[in-house]
Amino acid sequence: MKDFDALKNIWTGQASVPKLNYEDVLRQVKKTKAGYSKKLLIESLIMSAIIVLLIGLWLFKSFLLLTSHLSLSLLIASCIYYVFIQFKDYKSIRDNNLYLEQPDKYIVYLKRYKTRRYNLNTRTFAIYSTTLGVAFALYFVEVFVAAPLWQTITGVVFTISWFVLCWILMQSYKKREQDKLQEMIGNLEKLEKQFED
Repeated sequence: MKDFDALKNIWTGQASVPKLNYEDVLRQVKKTKAGYSKKLLIESLIMSAIIVLLIGLWLFKSFLLLTSHLSLSLLIASCIYYVFIQFKDYKSIRDNNLYLEQPDKYIVYLKRYKTRRYNLNTRTFAIYSTTLGVAFALYFVEVFVAAPLWQTITGVVFTISWFVLCWILMQSYKKREQDKLQEMIGNLEKLEKQFED
């Protein structure tokens, strides 16, 4: 009897899980979705401006060696690939309104999207970074031929430092992006579970 009373006190003493407000969750998902898609669009526009800048540099600056032309073509191709991926994801997130019509399918979509973005931010980013590294290495052949040794060394050290900084920032970016997507998934799953109960 004593154990039964103790168990009863535990059950009655626990706070009930607050019910989620359907409109609040959808408003939050819509807000997160809009902010996330806006971020993808801004990244695409910035990288498009960099592509225009690289093309202008290629057209208006004379280079001595073929390696510099190959370097610029690799840089531009890498940037175009990045813009293509980011813009495709932007359109996918912006245009997908399954969360209003079929939340269960939207949860499945978000889980697949989260996995795809994780792969993009790990494996694909490694390939992208390697391509950029090769492009910079090819460009530094011309810098080595045309500039004093100290300028070449300074450029190489700066470039390596930039790559290390980008790698560190990418770890933070990847975690924030995964957390944001997981928050959307978690809210929708809680809401779905609430309706099942």
